[in-house]
Amino acid sequence: MTAPSKYRSRNRYKSRISIQGAYYHIVICTHQRQKILTDNKVASIIFSTFDWLETENRLEWICIMVMPDHVHTVIKLEEGQTLSKILHSLKLFTARKINKYLSRNGALWQKGYTDWGIRTETTLNRTIRCCYANPMRKGIVTSARDYPYWRCKFEME
Repeated sequence: MTAPSKYRSRNRYKSRISIQGAYYHIVICTHQRQKILTDNKVASIIFSTFDWLETENRLEWICIMVMPDHVHTVIKLEEGQTLSKILHSLKLFTARKINKYLSRNGALWQKGYTDWGIRTETTLNRTIRCCYANPMRKGIVTSARDYPYWRCKFEME
């Protein structure tokens, strides 16, 4: 017998493992999928927060794609860090700054996040390309190069 989803979801994160030095593809979504992230200042807050986390040796970001209602990122987890600690810091800080900038209150981010461990260089490259193509798949732009809310440490073709 399968437990009702409300009980499974609460326990979903208990067995999550964070491996230092491993790469992860992470997706965080806005509360109720509000389309509020594609503004130059909002995207800048998100990018600068990832830069700060990297400066503090908590993660190394590889790529960051800010979509209207969610963020895709590929990161490498640094020594002594866990995904939950990093994402808690990221969400808390960005929510305060973005809410202040947009003159709004309340939840900015959905609870939780989705993550996938990346084990091979082939998967890493495929994941970065997938993030890069996301605005095209969603019909926001006809060429990924035209989407302004994207950062990557590698040159995209």
